[in-house]
Amino acid sequence: MTGWSNDPLKELARELRQTVGAEMRAEAEITEQETHIGRLRRLGLSDVARAAMHRGDLVSLVTATRTITGFPVFTGKDYLVCQTQTEIVDAPFDRILIRVEREPRGGHTARGGAITFKARLSELEQTGELVTIVTADAGIEIVGRLAVVATDHCIVEDPDGPRMHVPIGQICLVIRPRTDD
Repeated sequence: MTGWSNDPLKELARELRQTVGAEMRAEAEITEQETHIGRLRRLGLSDVARAAMHRGDLVSLVTATRTITGFPVFTGKDYLVCQTQTEIVDAPFDRILIRVEREPRGGHTARGGAITFKARLSELEQTGELVTIVTADAGIEIVGRLAVVATDHCIVEDPDGPRMHVPIGQICLVIRPRTDD
């Protein structure tokens, strides 16, 4: 038996590797893919934005009239803050589309901010900053200061025009110029 040129155990092992091993690999790949899809189903937009912020990814915030691309710097329960080279943008998740582009730059943890979009608007009311509000259905942009954040709307005062009452649910983006370098 020692003089056999083809060892039957080696042939059996080769056959098992090629057939059963391939089947096991294919089954493991399917299981891995189904697990990944299950993880994705449990994510909310705040989870997606937070992960992009932690990785340092570039995101594009897409509305009917504008697309703004920058880096997320904070995520609340229902909105995110994105920073471009010239602007800081607050955007509620239910009014934007988010495109994430992986960037090899490294991210950061949250840098503070209000928990909800309405609370963020109230902060902007207190600071009195000049903002540009991009609306959803009206398709217009309003420039002014948030005079009052009420229960379901904001009163925006335009220094050169009348007050505008804007439903909070209509606000897609709140844009402010960056003041830092």
